[in-house]
Amino acid sequence: MKRQISKANFSLVSIELEHYESSGLITGGQKKEILEIYEIKGGLNFIRVVVTIGAILVGLGILSFIASNWDGINHLGKLLIIFGVFGGVNLAGYLLTENYPKTARSLIYLGMLVYGAGIFLIGQMYNFGGEFTTAFLLWSLGVIPMAFQLQDKYLMLFANILFGVYLNASYNLGFPYAGWVGVPIVYLAFKCFGKSKLLLFFANLTTLSFILQITLRYEVKGLYVALIFFLIGLLMYGIKHNLGSEIFRVQGNILFGVTGVILTIPEIWDVLVSVQSTRLVSILFALALLVLLFALIRKGSIISLIFVCITIFRYYTDTFAFLPKSLFFIVGGLLLLGFGYYFERMIKTPKGGTLE
Repeated sequence: MKRQISKANFSLVSIELEHYESSGLITGGQKKEILEIYEIKGGLNFIRVVVTIGAILVGLGILSFIASNWDGINHLGKLLIIFGVFGGVNLAGYLLTENYPKTARSLIYLGMLVYGAGIFLIGQMYNFGGEFTTAFLLWSLGVIPMAFQLQDKYLMLFANILFGVYLNASYNLGFPYAGWVGVPIVYLAFKCFGKSKLLLFFANLTTLSFILQITLRYEVKGLYVALIFFLIGLLMYGIKHNLGSEIFRVQGNILFGVTGVILTIPEIWDVLVSVQSTRLVSILFALALLVLLFALIRKGSIISLIFVCITIFRYYTDTFAFLPKSLFFIVGGLLLLGFGYYFERMIKTPKGGTLE
């Protein structure tokens, strides 16, 4: 099996091999044999993008036409339109798959949009009860089998986004019990769809959203929610594994950075310590957070550098606002220049580490 690499990386390999050939390190035959090992993996295709956008525009036009004439159509006519358009575009997509695969796939995408619109329109027709979030859950449940059948990571990503809307919009509307099944499915999709980094990124977001809903379900105090997600961020960043560790590290760094800045707010600590002690505790936490961030900066984490700047700015606006803005910007600029010099030296020094 050939090794799949991006077009840019294949071009770089070709250039390097041409240099080796001209230098006499390899022969023309060896260069050809090495290049045959690689295969350019499919990315966003211009034709696919065009036909997909076209399908979406057609779908929006059809839905707009239906909506504008909705009140003048009887129930049977409405159902015939919904099921007719849904069946028609999917049938056309199936028939065109062999000869025009990109156009066929865009029609299937259109079918998934019509399917979702049909859920909302039929619910409106018959005044079905329940929360609107249920419609997004049903929509995602319809897209997931099609995504697995076609092995289409973009359809799976769309299903993941719909499921994420269901989870996040469930606040005050009832606990999203489907999350217990949905979360394992999004990670199963990550493994089944070539371990796509994009799918893993959204799978992690889905899991974090579900954990947040669990904390809201049991009315966990804000301080403890922030501490829970701060700890989760540290674990995502620090634990070594083979499940897309790069994505986990980036998301973990962002997560504990955001929650860390939140935990520097004195008022959030009033559920744990007296009001008089909240400022002291928050400052001690901020110092510990800065020590952690600076330690990660030494390892090359630019994300940590961003959160150092955010923390400093937070304290400037909250505590040191009386300082001249010019002095603040000068100090901030000097810090950034110093970090820039430090990172540049790290890149040039073999033992300096790698940037994230």
